Amino acid sequence: MSIRWRLTVWYTGILLTILLILGSFVYLVLEYSLLGQLERDLQTKATEVLKSTKVVSTLPFFLRQIVLPDVEVFAAPDIYLQVVIKNGEIVARSQNLGTYSLPVETEVVEDVFRGKSQFTTFNVDGEALRMIVKPLVLEGEIVGILQVARPLKPVALALARLQKILLMGGFISLLISLGLGWFMSGRALGPIRHLTEEAKSIGEERDFQRRVQYAGARDELGELAVTFNTMLSGLEDAYKRLADSLSLQKRFVADASHELRTPLTSIQGNVDFLLQLGNKDENLREETLADISSETKRLNRLVSELLTLARADSGFKLTLTELELSPVLEEVVRQARFLVKGQNFTVSLEEAEGIMLRVDPDYFKQMLYIFLDNGFKYTPPGKGFLFKVERRAEEVTFIFQDEGPGIPAQDLPHLFERFYRSEASRTGEGAGLGLAIAKWLIDEHSGKIKVDSEEGKGTTFIISFPILRLF
Repeated sequence: MSIRWRLTVWYTGILLTILLILGSFVYLVLEYSLLGQLERDLQTKATEVLKSTKVVSTLPFFLRQIVLPDVEVFAAPDIYLQVVIKNGEIVARSQNLGTYSLPVETEVVEDVFRGKSQFTTFNVDGEALRMIVKPLVLEGEIVGILQVARPLKPVALALARLQKILLMGGFISLLISLGLGWFMSGRALGPIRHLTEEAKSIGEERDFQRRVQYAGARDELGELAVTFNTMLSGLEDAYKRLADSLSLQKRFVADASHELRTPLTSIQGNVDFLLQLGNKDENLREETLADISSETKRLNRLVSELLTLARADSGFKLTLTELELSPVLEEVVRQARFLVKGQNFTVSLEEAEGIMLRVDPDYFKQMLYIFLDNGFKYTPPGKGFLFKVERRAEEVTFIFQDEGPGIPAQDLPHLFERFYRSEASRTGEGAGLGLAIAKWLIDEHSGKIKVDSEEGKGTTFIISFPILRLF
């Protein structure tokens, strides 16, 4: 069953339940009211009859004459009266009873002779009557009972008419509620149907730049449209990121294949040359083996860098621990001095004293070594290369400043892309992965990096990390 039909059925069912409860309440109230009015009329009539009863003479009680009322004066076509004395003899009754007599039930009579009035219902020839039975009291003594009865047919007819009206009204209300429920649910679900059609169209066309058009009030449906558009924005961004990722992946595979093919081709060529050379020229053989060793080291370094980037892409997280900064820097600088090839290497580590960082020791050293190696690689012999540490507020800053050729302005936005190398650096040994790895490591350590460069004057890398604590 569709939502529209379910809403219609629920609406109709709730309305019918309310009508049923309300109709039952009206029916019961009317029944109670009509019966109450009828009993009050019987009570009034009985009281009038009793007031007209009197005793004649002043003789002793057993010799006095009791004058009963003329019941015909009080009778009417729908009112029946009857007087019964103690011995059960009917001493007076209205003519409209004909040959019938009002019933005298023993239990009721006993209660009445105790001074209690009673209401009772009985049937005569299939017609229900309501009767009041009251004690006939003269000078403090009960001498008989007075019975006044009226048929319940008017009450039954009124209730039957009400029942027909309620049933007819309920049926008409059912039809109206079905129509209104179908119409109102259609109006309520119209915007949802529109959103469904829009979503289906967007999904089929994969046009995530489209947005759902909604011109209604800012209600729940309006919120749904806004949420749907927000989701489409997220899908559009995710789709773009996926497309960019696939593009980068294709480029990464192509560049990696190219970078791996170069040393492998060189190694394969040298091995073939050695096989052809044999033992003819020992010097040439040693040079060829040296080339093979160099290309193997280059290949090993490239595979290691690719493995690091693959870990980064797979969501690998570093294991961060508390680390004293100064000993780490001293160790890195000590190893970096072996890279010096005529450059003027200047180190300033004084402000690193007493600083604790939260880092992964191995990867943190690798990140520093990348910038040191990069600085020595592009700093010509005789030029200066500065590695300096500064404490700035709650951060520690590492400055790598070289006097190399600098980086062209158009290359700066691509500096941390994988396999990207500017024209000035294409003659070097690197594959363009070092800075990409360094950027990932800086991000993993919650750091920031800034690059200042001017062609012909050199490049400065400024890297900042939050200080865990001082000691």
